[in-house]
Amino acid sequence: MIKIRHIRTKLLLLLFASALLCLSLFHTLWANKWYVLHLVTETNLPISLPIPQLDENFWTMLGTEALNYDIPASEADTEAVKKLQPLFDQLDDYTGLAIYGMEDGIYRAGQYPRCMDKEQFQSFFDIGYRLTDGVMEQQHERNTKFKNGYATVIVNFYHSSVFIFPYFLFSLFVSVGLFLLILLFFINRKMKQVVLLKQEILRMSAGDLSTPVVSSGADEIGVLSRELDHLRLTLDQNIRQEQEAHQSNRELIAALSHDLRTPLTVLHGYLDILQLNRNPAMQSTYVDRCLQKTDDIRRLTDRMFEYALVYDASEPEQIRMISFSLSRLLELFREQMDFLELAGFHTELHFPDAGTSDIASPDALTIRVDTELCKRILNNLFSNILKYGSKQETVTLSMQLPPEINKDAALCLALKNTVKPEHSAVESNRIGLKSSTRNMERMGGKLVVFQTDTLFEVTLSFPVTAP
Repeated sequence: MIKIRHIRTKLLLLLFASALLCLSLFHTLWANKWYVLHLVTETNLPISLPIPQLDENFWTMLGTEALNYDIPASEADTEAVKKLQPLFDQLDDYTGLAIYGMEDGIYRAGQYPRCMDKEQFQSFFDIGYRLTDGVMEQQHERNTKFKNGYATVIVNFYHSSVFIFPYFLFSLFVSVGLFLLILLFFINRKMKQVVLLKQEILRMSAGDLSTPVVSSGADEIGVLSRELDHLRLTLDQNIRQEQEAHQSNRELIAALSHDLRTPLTVLHGYLDILQLNRNPAMQSTYVDRCLQKTDDIRRLTDRMFEYALVYDASEPEQIRMISFSLSRLLELFREQMDFLELAGFHTELHFPDAGTSDIASPDALTIRVDTELCKRILNNLFSNILKYGSKQETVTLSMQLPPEINKDAALCLALKNTVKPEHSAVESNRIGLKSSTRNMERMGGKLVVFQTDTLFEVTLSFPVTAP
């Protein structure tokens, strides 16, 4: 099926087809005018129209009455013409009669229809006569015998003029009306599509980008509606991407800011210990740790400013995975546990019992992690213990080795502490835990949190490989 894609072409074809249809309709109606007149005047239809009708006995009456009158010798014979007046008086208002000499064809006498004496009918008849090409006039010619011989009688009937001209106007009105109706239907349909398109644009301008734009065919309006729907999808996608980028940026800055506070807290704690000179023998170790924390803070601030200025959601933060021995990982945990001891907490380490694993030594295992992410995870976890943990109970760190090394092997480290009673009902935004969970997933590991009103436990699972 051929689809017409231009409104101008559609309109031209519609004009041609509707004009042809309406001309055919008018021709059909006008060709059946006498049939319609017959239906109106000679059948028992439930309508009543004031249409004059010719007496059925007119020709009999004319032939009988003509025998009583003489044919005037000429039109100038006024006395003889006057004697014919009773014959003319028997004609109705819509009948005209003229008498001509049969041999010479010269007009002798006659009478116009009396309806022509009315100015209103005369104007109506003149207009209708021109428009209908004289079809309203019915003329009959007969040789009629008069008292003194034969004459040619021409009779004009105008009874049908009362019907024919209104019927002509009716046929013309119906045909033109149908033509305009078809044209207006097409225009109204296109205007509805334009109005609908305007409503779609107003809805989009109001911020509704989720409702699809209704297609309007294959013409210019349809193309406009489809392109508008493509624009809607593009705008919606761009806005969503921008919102996601902003949200991701905010979350990243919040996570980095949270990670930045944790080494500051640890640094502040070591500086307090150094200032109070509590453990002179460990001062050199504490100074090294302070310097290490300042390096951590510098790297975090560099990364935070970098992502605050040029962050792009389509380019996530790059991670640098390296091989990490289990001993080095435990060293990081011990460093954090030592700081908890200095802060007044009691700590305890639980290592796997012999015989629970085929692995001879923890040093026989390696994991692949990003060092910076791993430090940030530990800083977040131990920072939570410093803020919410109870010093009355022991903080425990336990390790579980995998039974054997395969593709599903994982090293599990569980950190458990008791929550302070005053913080058991405190609602936290959990930025640190969210950041740590996401960072573990990025490194291929897993972080699981179990928490009650009095207990907080987090388990870290690292995929392991043989060295």
